[in-house]
Parts: sequence; C-alpha cells; structure tokens
Amino acid sequence: MVKCPKCGGEKATVVKTWSLPTRKTAKEEEATPVVGIFECLNCKARFRSMVEKEVAKDETASIKNMVERIRGIREELVQTLKNLREKIKTLETERSNLIIEIESLKKVAESRVSALQSEVNILREEVKSLRDVLGYVEEAETQ
Repeated sequence: MVKCPKCGGEKATVVKTWSLPTRKTAKEEEATPVVGIFECLNCKARFRSMVEKEVAKDETASIKNMVERIRGIREELVQTLKNLREKIKTLETERSNLIIEIESLKKVAESRVSALQSEVNILREEVKSLRDVLGYVEEAETQ
C-alpha cells in the first residue's frame, strides 16, 4: 500500500498507471517498474508512487471503480444542483419581498413630502400675513 506524503494516510486510489521504459529483454519484462498517480481518500491530494503489481492489475484495469466514481460525482452534482435551485428560489422570494417593502416605503416618503410641502406653504402664508398686519417692511425695500 502507498502512503500519502501530505497527510500520511494509507488509503489511496489509483488514478493512472504506466510502465517505465527500460532496456530489458522480453524475458525480463515482468520486472518492469510501474509508476502510478494516486489520490488520497483522506485529503484528496494527488501524488506519484511506485505501484505494486497487485495494485496495478486490480485497480487500473477495473472499470467498475471508474463507474462508481462517476456515479458518486453525478450524485454530488445532482445534490449541488438541488441546493442551488433551493437557494435561487429563496433569493427570488426575498427579492420580491424587498421590492414590495421598497415600494411601500416610497409611498410613505411621498406622503410625508407632500405633507411637509403643504405645511411650508401654510407657514409662508402666515409669515406674509403677519408682515402685512404688523406693517413690516423688509430692509431691502427701504434702501
């Protein structure tokens, strides 16, 4: 078994293997060194290591392992898609609620503006009438 250089874990899956080319005769072909790329199951780190003959035969030729990995990835993607759809739906609902709240706040603000405008107009009229009653003449008019 191979050890992960990052976390020291002994559980790793073979991603790819290949034979190292040597200058040996056909009789010595059985002793050809095999190197592989492994993925640690604990930390998901990838690393190279020499492969034992048993590991090379069992895991690299195994299409079942690849199919299982693809199924696992597909299930994860389907779950991620469901989560994203739920988040999108929640965000759209929140957005529509915020738009409604903004519209109501705009209406309140507009009503306050119109009330303040009418108060200011009334106060201006009062000032004008008080000036008329008191006979107040502005300094600019006297000069």
